[in-house]
Amino acid sequence: MKAQRYFISEYASEYFFHGGIGIIDAEKILERNGFIPIRQPHHYSFSLGAKVARVWYSLKILTAVKKDAVVVFIHPLHARLNKWLCRKLAKKVIGCICIIGDIDGLKDDDDALVKNEIEEFRAVKYFILHNQAMVNWLNDTLPGKSTEVIEFFDFLCNRNDKTRINNGPIVFAGNLDKSRFLEQLETIPLRFNLYGPGATGDMMKQTNVNYQGIVDPYQLPAQLEGSYGLVWDGDSATGMKGSLGHYMQFISHRKVSLYILAGLPIIISETAGAATLVQKYQIGFCVNSLEEIRAGINSISASQYEQMINNMKPLAKKIATGDCLSAALERLIKRIS
Repeated sequence: MKAQRYFISEYASEYFFHGGIGIIDAEKILERNGFIPIRQPHHYSFSLGAKVARVWYSLKILTAVKKDAVVVFIHPLHARLNKWLCRKLAKKVIGCICIIGDIDGLKDDDDALVKNEIEEFRAVKYFILHNQAMVNWLNDTLPGKSTEVIEFFDFLCNRNDKTRINNGPIVFAGNLDKSRFLEQLETIPLRFNLYGPGATGDMMKQTNVNYQGIVDPYQLPAQLEGSYGLVWDGDSATGMKGSLGHYMQFISHRKVSLYILAGLPIIISETAGAATLVQKYQIGFCVNSLEEIRAGINSISASQYEQMINNMKPLAKKIATGDCLSAALERLIKRIS
C-alpha cells in the first residue's frame, strides 16, 4: 500500500503574504503529485477564534497522519503554528522532506537568523535544494543529510517560441528596487529593458534604459522583449556585492527559469550558484562584471546564439510542466521507501 503524502500549505494561488510565483507553483505541483494539503483554517484571520481553530486543526492532523506517511514543507514556513506542527510531524513520520525556497538568513546577511534556520534544518533528514552549490553549503553546515536538486524552479506557464536575434536589448525582470546595480547601467554600452515593480528615479533617467512596467508573472515569458536575460543582483555592476550579491552564489534564481521559458539566452555572474547550470546546458554565458557583457555578446556567432535557444527548449518543457520538482521528489521518496 502506498504511503500517504502530505504537504504543509501556506500559499494560495489568488494571494500570498511571502514568497512568489515559484512557491505557489510548487504547491500546485505537490497537489498534482497526490500530496494532500495541510492548510490551517481561517488562513488570513488573526482573531482569537481563528487561532483556537488552528490549534484544534493542528492537533487533529497530528493524530490523523500515520507513521508511514511522507510530509513535505517549503522553507521558510512563516506561521509559528506550522513550524511547531512540522517539528512534531518530523519526529513521527517515516519521511519529512524540506524543499528550500529561500534561506532568509543568508539572503539578509543575518547571522542570528541563519543560526535559527540551521536549527530548523537539524530536525529534518531529507532536502530538495536548488543546485550543487546549495548542497555543498548544507553538507558543510549539517553533514549527513539526504539531498536532491531541482536545478531550475518550475514555472507553470506557457513557453515563448518567438524568434530572437542577437542584437537586441538586455532584459532584466524582477523586484527592481532591491537591485541597486540597475542605477549604474548607463556606464554599460548596451540597451536594457526593465520589467517589474520598484523602479527608482535613478534607474528611469538613464538614457540606455527602457522601463517596460509591471506585467503579470504568468504573462512575462510572452512579453519580454530583447536578446538576453540578465541574472544579477546586489549593489554593484562590477561584481556580486552586498547581501543579495553574496546570496546568489547559493541559489538558482527564479528569473533563470523565466528567461528559459521566454527563450532568452542567459547572462549570469560567474560566481552565481546557477552559473554551472548555464554552462552545463550551454544556454548563455558568464561574466564577472557587467562591463564584460559587450565582449561576450560579440564573441557569439549567429549559429551559437541559435544553438543556445535550441538548448533551452527541453528545459523549458520541464519547467513549464513542473517536472523539475516532480522528478526530485520521486527520487527522494524512493530513497525514503
